[in-house]
Amino acid sequence: MKVNIVISQQTQANDQFVADLAACVARSKRVLVITGAGISCSGGIPDFRSSDGLYNLVKKKHPKTVIRGKELFDATLFRDENQTKCFYTFMAELKSLISTAQPTETHSFIRELQEKGQLMRCYTQNIDCLEERLDLPVVQLHGSMAKVKCTLCSSSYNFSSDYEQQFREGSPPPCPKCEHADSERVRLGKRTLATGTLRPDIVLYNEEHPNGETIGRLQASDLKKKPDFMIVMGTSLKIPALKKFIKQAARMVHSTRTGRVVFVNKTPATKEWDSVFDYEVIGDTDEWVKMTQEKLEDEQAMLTAKLTLSGPTRSRIVATRSSSSTANCSELIT
Repeated sequence: MKVNIVISQQTQANDQFVADLAACVARSKRVLVITGAGISCSGGIPDFRSSDGLYNLVKKKHPKTVIRGKELFDATLFRDENQTKCFYTFMAELKSLISTAQPTETHSFIRELQEKGQLMRCYTQNIDCLEERLDLPVVQLHGSMAKVKCTLCSSSYNFSSDYEQQFREGSPPPCPKCEHADSERVRLGKRTLATGTLRPDIVLYNEEHPNGETIGRLQASDLKKKPDFMIVMGTSLKIPALKKFIKQAARMVHSTRTGRVVFVNKTPATKEWDSVFDYEVIGDTDEWVKMTQEKLEDEQAMLTAKLTLSGPTRSRIVATRSSSSTANCSELIT
């Protein structure tokens, strides 16, 4: 039976559920983390769809172009010149926000899991690269805004401020490598070649992931290792391939004796996920992280106090406390 925790509701039951979930986090040894855009909002990257979000900003710059939010991330937009201009303007504004954004409490929490040796892998749908600022290795499911690539030869370059400015005007810059190759042919009296243009190195809807096979192998390897805890945070669970992987991973987690799967998001998951998630935490991911860390600190303080008082019986108390935490986590879900 799934446990629902609403962060804004401060009840005794909620408090106990948060404490039990924190015990699960502390006990876990192979944690799989999957993140979405929701974990970066507090760092300075707003919801694209908000009233002051990027979609509306782009609409103001290109009022005659009718394009929905999702279409800005669909490869078919390159068939339409006006939609293409909207895409580049949007990417320039997003790049500007990313340059001033900061990693969030949630990013730091994942980093702490890695430092403690608990993190098996973190898969992210985000393209903001905020994890890199904490030296947190992640698998980027949708690419990265750190680079731009040629649409023709696939050459890669750093996403510089010069490229950002050209994108802001709605004009894709030409690929330096293609331009050089074309110039050389002209110098030698040969016919000219097509020159590619640069675009952010991200994966759009309706196009294949260039690293799809590598990601598939990593996922298969992680499933074989049987993660004992999975956290899915800040995502609306819309991408079919990711949904499939989450469900596969959840089965592996549940195959372990005390394995648990938690979903943390501002909006609830649909009923499709009732048998997948053991805990559903409704609220901001940073708030859940803070609450979890407070419970872990309280638990550690209590343990330290008991060890100080008991002295020689330390080993017995440690064993008792460990058994109690495991029991709380295991018995809550039936």
